[in-house]
Amino acid sequence: MKYNIFLLACILTLTIQAQDLLIENIAIVDVEKGELTKPKNVFIQDGLIVKISNRPIKVATETTVIEGIGKYLMPGMIDTHIHFFQTGSLYTRPDAIDMTDVRPYEEELQFAEEMVPDSFKRYLRLGVTSIMDVGGPFSNFKVRDSVAEKHLSPNVYVTGPLFSPYQPEALSKLDDVPIVKITSEEEATALFNKMLPYKPDFIKIWYIASAQEPAEKNYGVVAHIAKLAHENGLKLAVHATQKKTAELAVKAGADILVHSIDDAPADDAFAQMLIDNDVTYIPTLIVSKNYVKAFLGKPDNHEHDLYFANPETYKSMLYFQNYNKENITQNVKQIWDNEARFQTYYDEKIDLMGTSLKLLNRKGVTIAAGTDAGNIGTMHASSYLQELEAMQKAGLTPPEILKTATYNAAKGFGLLEELGTVSEGKKADLLILSANPLAQLENLKTIETTLKEGVALSVSEIIEETPEQIVQRQVNAYNARNIEAFMDTYADDIKIYNFPDVLSMDGKEQMRQQFSAMFESVPNLYCEIKNRIVLGNKVVDREYVRFGETYSSVIAIYEVTNGKISKVTFLR
Repeated sequence: MKYNIFLLACILTLTIQAQDLLIENIAIVDVEKGELTKPKNVFIQDGLIVKISNRPIKVATETTVIEGIGKYLMPGMIDTHIHFFQTGSLYTRPDAIDMTDVRPYEEELQFAEEMVPDSFKRYLRLGVTSIMDVGGPFSNFKVRDSVAEKHLSPNVYVTGPLFSPYQPEALSKLDDVPIVKITSEEEATALFNKMLPYKPDFIKIWYIASAQEPAEKNYGVVAHIAKLAHENGLKLAVHATQKKTAELAVKAGADILVHSIDDAPADDAFAQMLIDNDVTYIPTLIVSKNYVKAFLGKPDNHEHDLYFANPETYKSMLYFQNYNKENITQNVKQIWDNEARFQTYYDEKIDLMGTSLKLLNRKGVTIAAGTDAGNIGTMHASSYLQELEAMQKAGLTPPEILKTATYNAAKGFGLLEELGTVSEGKKADLLILSANPLAQLENLKTIETTLKEGVALSVSEIIEETPEQIVQRQVNAYNARNIEAFMDTYADDIKIYNFPDVLSMDGKEQMRQQFSAMFESVPNLYCEIKNRIVLGNKVVDREYVRFGETYSSVIAIYEVTNGKISKVTFLR
């Protein structure tokens, strides 16, 4: 059977066994060398790449054939740094900002658990076929062993709670804590032995240092944890953002540093230390300033966030639009009062991290891409391209960045035998693109098909949003004044009515003209949803809308058909 790639049927559960699959005449992206091969034929069977050849490959008549002329095949990408127990919303880290009066933390944790299958699909839609959760509660193992098995998902690798000399008070009262305070070798051994039966994929230390708790004080415990991990065949990942702390972590036995050092620039000696000890360095560039952007209510509104972030999570990024200095928390008020200073501080920090990244990459350190997704302002899946763009801004080329996202990421976590390149014998976790990603990073937006262990998924059909998600995505784009993302949620034949049946707008083009003018001309445009009722394909919102200095309250009844808003009725 031969199919054009655009017509390839989308299979949305992995309970269906992968078909034998032949991709013909497709250029392969050699991410290790940063080169493009001449067109080849690739045969996939039982979820593995069985054969790659310049010559025609004979297959059974029932084999699905994809024509790859003019297309590009690369390995699926890997996010080496995420957290399932965090959603990316403003409410997900009460130790950073206490918003529990708006959303109780227990409710936020429940939402974090419920959104995991949705996040899986968003990762696959954007070409991320493997994800590493580098620290969370014991429920992480359930995500890997149960949730991922029941849903379409990337490869999921996890550890359990973080070993740490410090435990945030806001997280200490949970029944299943994501961070455990460890101050002795005995405590470390007890937690390690509790975790080991769950078969963690690696171990993680949150190596927090301060004037009161210098890194040297806890070095012995860190070295002990490293010894336990290595004796059990596990790699050790360490959060160490200060140069001295990172050096001690490497000396103690760290295999992976999950953050950039941000208090001093990397130098040749630091680079050589990482190379000599075969340490993988994950820059994690964007996460810190995303906190500040969220607290200021000034997110970048990157198109990937507007199109692909979980809409419920992303809506909180503009929450502070409704607040003034009299009713915000003290730590947010401090940022508001000193916005320029905070912006400059984090810009300088990002520049420092970028300069270090460029040096380490040039010296030959293994760099792997990771986002720290789940932290405030860093959305699951949609933040990945933004992290790669930050790496490009730091001076890495598209071929170098693709290597960090694939080959290096697999190598750093000991997975290179099964992931990271398009090679015979490896998992068929692959991406088919219409433009060459080695030429420019922007071409990662041209992914047409994600292959997950041989199952071909048309990216246009992977994410199945609910009517409520579609309506909320529309609201997010409205608040961001992004006309393309806003109109993307509407059907071509959209009809807008004033209650009960007075037609005010007919068709997408008329609607586009009116809203484009509004987005360009009206200051302080913002829509807050006060109440929402969902009835089948109808979403009824009570909206509080700000137009400059004018405020109005309106009821909007949205009807969603085939994934698009097809009708809206306003009651004013």
